[in-house]
Amino acid sequence: MKYTPRIYAKALTESLASVSEGKETDIIKRFLASVHKRGDTRSLPDIIDAVSEIERRRVGGRLVEVAFARRHKKSVLDVFRALFTKHDEVVFRTEPELVAGVRITIDGEREFDQTASRRIKKLFR
Repeated sequence: MKYTPRIYAKALTESLASVSEGKETDIIKRFLASVHKRGDTRSLPDIIDAVSEIERRRVGGRLVEVAFARRHKKSVLDVFRALFTKHDEVVFRTEPELVAGVRITIDGEREFDQTASRRIKKLFR
């Protein structure tokens, strides 16, 4: 890999920002051809994640990951989604190893952990 996914993402977002309306499709097609030509096609998921992060930060959003021990109804998920702004990307996951409770991680840095597994580990320290 000649370029990192972050470099590709920055190049794509800057190109899209500077192009006139209606030309975005052409830019994306040329970008994908360039990635393919350099043999970095397998990095496309990472590039897409980096583009998403750049755009989310540009509008002031955050990546919020909410992990539950089991699946919940849409109404419960809507309550959690309402806690954050419309610019935040809220991702819900099910992690049975949490036993019970919820863990919320914001931008991979801050964490609110109210899970039974954390309490059990803390009990036996």
